[in-house]
Amino acid sequence: MSLVAERTGITGRRGPRARVVGRTLAAIAIGAAAVGLFACYLRLSATYAAGSDGASNALEAWDLLHGNWLLRGWTLTDVSFYTTELPEYAIVELARGLRPDVVHIAAAITYTLLVLTAAALARGRASGAEGWARALITVGIMLAPQLGNGVRVLLAQPDHVGTQVLLLAIFLLLDRGPRRWYTVAALWVLLTIAVVADKITIVDAAVPLAFAAMLHAIWASTARNGWRADQVDDPGGRPGGSRRGGSRVGRSRVGRAASALRGQWFELWVAVAAGCAVGAGQLIITGIGRLGGFAMMPVETGMVTPGRVPDHLSMALQDTLNLFGADVGAAPPGPQAVLAWLHAPGIALAAAAIGLAVWRVPCRADLISDVLAVGLVVNLAGFVASVIPATPFDARELAAALPFGAVLAGRIFGPWLTSARLISARPPGGRRARFRPRVAALLLASGERARFRPGVAALLLAGGCQLGALGYEAAQPAAVSPEQALAGWLAARHLTTGLGTYTEDNAITLDSGGAVRMLTVSWRSPAAGGTAARLYQSSASWYDPRTGYADFVVTGPADGTADLIPRAEILALAGPPALTYRFESFTIMVWDENLLALLASPPSRAPGDIGHP
Repeated sequence: MSLVAERTGITGRRGPRARVVGRTLAAIAIGAAAVGLFACYLRLSATYAAGSDGASNALEAWDLLHGNWLLRGWTLTDVSFYTTELPEYAIVELARGLRPDVVHIAAAITYTLLVLTAAALARGRASGAEGWARALITVGIMLAPQLGNGVRVLLAQPDHVGTQVLLLAIFLLLDRGPRRWYTVAALWVLLTIAVVADKITIVDAAVPLAFAAMLHAIWASTARNGWRADQVDDPGGRPGGSRRGGSRVGRSRVGRAASALRGQWFELWVAVAAGCAVGAGQLIITGIGRLGGFAMMPVETGMVTPGRVPDHLSMALQDTLNLFGADVGAAPPGPQAVLAWLHAPGIALAAAAIGLAVWRVPCRADLISDVLAVGLVVNLAGFVASVIPATPFDARELAAALPFGAVLAGRIFGPWLTSARLISARPPGGRRARFRPRVAALLLASGERARFRPGVAALLLAGGCQLGALGYEAAQPAAVSPEQALAGWLAARHLTTGLGTYTEDNAITLDSGGAVRMLTVSWRSPAAGGTAARLYQSSASWYDPRTGYADFVVTGPADGTADLIPRAEILALAGPPALTYRFESFTIMVWDENLLALLASPPSRAPGDIGHP
């Protein structure tokens, strides 16, 4: 200990008590931040009215909560959310009941967890200033989703966002867990759970994990052992050698390569676990179906024609800007446009980090950054090459871009930000020491030096701007769906079960708290087979005329003309109605008979002939 340290009592080392106090204060700060983020995201989610997708998941969770563990009779979309959002919705409903705010509460919880998990993954094993810089960069990029479509994708309903929470948790386990067999086993279990919930896991995690882990195994073993094919000579010292010596050389090469790869057993087993998780997840889904559980719609996709690739590239760019909150073109003039511009540095930082990460693959010291970089490339390439891009809402297929890019920005630029030009403390007799002797003594005793970089000030400024953006967005008024008012109107007139289209039906059911049950049907003319039950985000038991009685139809352009039911199809099903009501933009037609008994069979998964009067 130096003389100055002895005189001041400062050694530069934190004792056990100081470390405990520091960690306790950090935990309190993170907990308070989590509560604050949840409150803001709850307000932000409410700016977009819950639609039928979120309402469908709430109804599925309600059935799950009431003992239908396998969701018997249900037909889901091509994404089940069975092991991610549905349990979350069920827990929220256990506390709140079947209410429309369940969707907003669950979405706020999901996005809060996403931000915190991304921050933890960005921090990695770093500590001190570097760890905080990594986490804060990531949080700053993700902090304030853009109003409108950004909120719709990230905070309105399950759209692969909850899947990203689980995937980041898997990467966090791989990053911080020990290189032991049980880490690989836990990774396989969690990845299997993710595949059951959402097959985008294959693109976002399974393929990148397998590829990056194999690449690391091969590269690390080669670098560690110094093995090269052209470095192996025959026993006599002659390159290549004789035919007999060549066989020994070949065996030597193979043996040395195998021995080198055995040293990278952890990476090899990670790759194997990623592949096995895909198969195990599909087996579980098939087993649930065989046991009478839920059925799923097939994944409908295909390869785009070459002529459409430029349009898809443009859509991918716009959707990425939207996810990062920097879609200036979609923001109305005024404060929202200013906030979109303030998000531009964040996406620029993420883009630079992605470029650097891809350029240096494989990075021996950072398997996680390689996994994230490969995952982004695979995700974006698959999006552009598929037939999926059509509307701004399809940005949900790129949901991984935001957390993956933000984490890469934190992991790559956090160390750079804190490895700044150093300013040494002056000797104790200098002017600085005269005014701040204890600070000078601390620096001298511990060997530390003051750090400075303009980027720190830029980080603080950007963080303040993002906090301001989040506050502005959270202060916006909540949206009110037209279905919510209709649900109350129907319940007041004891119209409890009716037919309609998917856009409104499950939303009305949720808005009424289950007091009104709207059933989606496939509207078709008699020549096309007649109107039938539509098995899409619905349960077959709803359509049983022995247990249900539907006596009205709802149609209207509240959500656009695409869901208008042709009057000819309605009359073909049940003839002229006994009563007709008008409520706001809706038309409600009532009959004196059970419309469920008039539905044709078999059920259909298509919406039928809708979209015109």
